[in-house]
Amino acid sequence: MRAETKPKTAVRYALSIIFWLAVWQLTASAANRGLLLKIPLPTQTLRAFFENCARAEFWSAVGSSVLHIICGFLSAVAIGVMFALFSAHSSVFRALSAPVMHLVRSVPVAVFIIIAWLWIPTRILPSCISCLMVMPIIMSHTEAALCAIDEKLVEMARVFGMKRVDILLKIKAPLIAPGLRAGCITGLGIAWKSGVAAEVICNPTGSIGALLQGAKTAIDYEQVFAVTLTVVLLSLALENVLKIVWRERKR
Repeated sequence: MRAETKPKTAVRYALSIIFWLAVWQLTASAANRGLLLKIPLPTQTLRAFFENCARAEFWSAVGSSVLHIICGFLSAVAIGVMFALFSAHSSVFRALSAPVMHLVRSVPVAVFIIIAWLWIPTRILPSCISCLMVMPIIMSHTEAALCAIDEKLVEMARVFGMKRVDILLKIKAPLIAPGLRAGCITGLGIAWKSGVAAEVICNPTGSIGALLQGAKTAIDYEQVFAVTLTVVLLSLALENVLKIVWRERKR
């Protein structure tokens, strides 16, 4: 099958969004009319969203959440790459780290949030949770790329007198870049979701999670949907920024 052009893909994506907005509109109208559920209409959600955009405290909360989650994500990338290098070159480290990585992947994020909350201050908890959830993803992608490198290529570089640092930067780094890029794109979404979840549970002042928790406590349906829309839009924006900044070069 031939790959679709970007305009066709964009049109198809836009039509799918319109379809699900129509489903939302019809479902909400039917539920509200039958008094089954209180579901805000798309127009009501958008109105609440734009009202939020006009408030300075809303942008302060958005900036605080983005800063903490990005810090956690960048820490996860640094630690994940470092651990991948250790694991790819040390069978002892790989054996010791395997149970821990499996534990992080299998235990629900809410459990880690509650446990971490016992010792970690509320203001930095979202960063720590984002880092913890993303680090195994970065590590696994980077380690897989490192293990796929042809050792004959590395050995040839050594024969020609290349230093270890040059081998790492000039040979290994370009080869692991595509895998690391894929891990970062996947991990950024995980960081955002887990970070906001931590904010909702520990409720730090001046954060998106606190806005969501406050709207839920006040039973403000429009505000809950509007803040959720903010989370979705920010997640998409950050992911696309990462893709633009780190474009995969075609060979």
